[in-house]
Amino acid sequence: MWLAAGKPDEADAALDRADSAIDTYGQRYAERLVLLLRVRVLQARGEPVAALRAVAERAYALSVEREAHLFARRAEQLLVQLADSASR
Repeated sequence: MWLAAGKPDEADAALDRADSAIDTYGQRYAERLVLLLRVRVLQARGEPVAALRAVAERAYALSVEREAHLFARRAEQLLVQLADSASR
C-alpha cells in the first residue's frame, strides 16, 4: 500500500519488518512474496535493471526450490517484464 501511495521508503521499511518477522518466526511461506514486492520498490526508486533482475531471479529460484508455483510464475512474468524494459 505504501508503494501504491508513492512512498517507496515506507514500503521498504515495511518489507524490512516483514523480513525480520520471517527470520524471527521462521514462516518462510511469505519470503517469495516479499522478494517480489522488493523488486517493485527497487523499480520505483529507479534502481538499475540488473539489481531488479537479481532479486527477481532469487525469488524465482526459491519459489521453484520450495514448489511455490504461483510465486514462480509471478517471478517469471516479472523477469519477462524486466527483459522487455531493458531492451527498450
